[in-house]
Amino acid sequence: MFFKTKEKINLDQLRGIFDAQKQTLIRKGYQEIFGKEIFEKEIENTWNRLQENSEKISFIKKGNVPLLLVVNFSDVKKGVEKIQGHTELDLYNIKPEKSEQAFCILLDVEDGQNMVAKSPKDALKKFEKERRFALNLNESIALLTHYPKLLENHYLISAGSFYTKPFNTALGEENEVLPLLWLLDEHSNPELHYAWFHIAHGSYGTASYAIKI
Repeated sequence: MFFKTKEKINLDQLRGIFDAQKQTLIRKGYQEIFGKEIFEKEIENTWNRLQENSEKISFIKKGNVPLLLVVNFSDVKKGVEKIQGHTELDLYNIKPEKSEQAFCILLDVEDGQNMVAKSPKDALKKFEKERRFALNLNESIALLTHYPKLLENHYLISAGSFYTKPFNTALGEENEVLPLLWLLDEHSNPELHYAWFHIAHGSYGTASYAIKI
């Protein structure tokens, strides 16, 4: 049996990815949301947190996205709109992880391809064994911000957030649902819908990450 060793992060490599993703946010108008000075300050503070913790960070590599720069929207609707998405869900019923930071960084992100055709329930069990974590909705929005073609390959379940759906006694515990981003849109724009917690689907995948800074 072969055991994988933990990897240390390469700050020089990650800084190039970070800067490219920062430029993507600028092109998409995020400076206007925060104001230019606040945007620049918060972005650099986010990188500095990574730099300060870099010596302590190691993980077993499983993802295909080394670094993901995330905007922590307090209003999920703004995040969905930023990826040209739409939804008919009641967004007040979506419970993403709250953060005091405007931005965060995820390291070693797996975009959900490895979990295609596995239920979110089974994916979460696997993540727990691997000491990984499911992306919440803001983090999935970030993934589509920087990798907008992803949904052409598979749809994206955000198992780090929950959508509170009115209880249906006929469905029992299968009433637990999660935010799903898919492309069932006549203009090929993302739509925010939901996926069942216990049910696997051949084109749905649950994404994960190793470290959050």
